[in-house]
Amino acid sequence: MVINITPQRVKSLLESQKEKVVLLDVRSLGEHREIRIPNSKHIPLDELRHRFRELPRDKKIIVYCRSGNRSAFATYFLRKLGYEAYNMVGGILYWPYEVEGDRVLKE
Repeated sequence: MVINITPQRVKSLLESQKEKVVLLDVRSLGEHREIRIPNSKHIPLDELRHRFRELPRDKKIIVYCRSGNRSAFATYFLRKLGYEAYNMVGGILYWPYEVEGDRVLKE
């Protein structure tokens, strides 16, 4: 089961419970370098099955990608492993808040 969470709710959680939340970017390295939400942990989706142990089990894992498809799959996978994981609806395309990355710096 995938539980979706809006970007607005993610922002609220990051502000009120920062120490209890991990923001996980499952896009490719190139996408992550181009633009990302600040303080995101990056594990590409195709590496997640080998690297999921890098994620803390005592925190909420909020997963995002470009539009929400890859993150939905990653969220499902993590929940099956017992993580408290949530899929950010719309991915970074729907994130109206601060971002960082190479693309942002060039503009």
